[in-house]
Amino acid sequence: MMWPWLLQLLIPGASGKVAVVSLATNDYYAKGAFVALHSAGLHSGVDVDRLLLVPASSKISSDWLRRFERLNIKVVDVPDVLPSSVLQAAMEAERQRLQQQGILEILQPMPYGGAFAKVHAWDPALGYEKILLLDGDLLVKRRLRPLLRLEPVSAGKDLNDAFNYGVVVLKPDAVIHAGLVKLLMHASEDDLRRYNTRKSSEVGLCDQTLVAGYVAEKTSLHFFEDRCEDPRERRQIDKARLVHFANHWLNFEALIENREAPGRVDSPRCYKAAFRYWHDIYHHGLQLSQLAETDPPVLPRYKAMEPQEDGMATPDDVKDMFLSFQDIKSNFSNSRGQDGSKDVEL
Repeated sequence: MMWPWLLQLLIPGASGKVAVVSLATNDYYAKGAFVALHSAGLHSGVDVDRLLLVPASSKISSDWLRRFERLNIKVVDVPDVLPSSVLQAAMEAERQRLQQQGILEILQPMPYGGAFAKVHAWDPALGYEKILLLDGDLLVKRRLRPLLRLEPVSAGKDLNDAFNYGVVVLKPDAVIHAGLVKLLMHASEDDLRRYNTRKSSEVGLCDQTLVAGYVAEKTSLHFFEDRCEDPRERRQIDKARLVHFANHWLNFEALIENREAPGRVDSPRCYKAAFRYWHDIYHHGLQLSQLAETDPPVLPRYKAMEPQEDGMATPDDVKDMFLSFQDIKSNFSNSRGQDGSKDVEL
């Protein structure tokens, strides 16, 4: 564990106030964190730092690390947080059960990205009074100020766990940080029973399950609305400050290559405008990271769509998205290239 004053020296310009934080473990997941943090920067203001947490065993290429740094996103190395043998066995048993039911490739089309090290966002040694922790499958599209003013711990409600771990406003705390690291790395059967609020029939056991259960027991929670499941869904998405594409993996490579890609294997309605904006934000950030001292590219704008323009993806679109995920997953397994994913930099 680094002393706070030492880590502040290693993170130039740490404001001591507010930071937006995400995490990536390889070049594939870096693409998601790149959009999350770049879109946050475009909508948060100059006095909010952005940090990318990189666990020790990560396989992010030097090219990708430089892209983050060129956008003034601080890259911070953090220790690995490896799941205990009990937690690992429980997650693997669940995957096998989903495989037997023939739905694993739909619900979990990609290998889990090793995001257990997200708990380092609670480490006071980072040097911030408040942190907005974001998953990589997320897009900021309006001003973040109101969200950053929320009282810690603030998060969205979750269908199964104590809260959704994808968007969390938190106050770093040494006791909670140490407790979370210990819990994930040494979780016992008793810990799973204590902190897992899911029913036996509910899938999705992961770090969120235990982290949410632990934090909910140790501190007060404040919830903000983050679900859009009624006929006004499209209008809610258009007005939302951020969109968290939760529960299904985003196909980053498909969205990078094709602005009209469905984005997810479940062919969601009402997300086409958000997918287009994700594509535009990625390429805007990529251009900025490649420029020297020339005129910056045009700032992307979110453009709402009329109902007749949006709607469900076609069966062929869904099939193509599914096969694309299979190809990416195969690349992970075969370790093709430095990060195990296709090198799509369009």
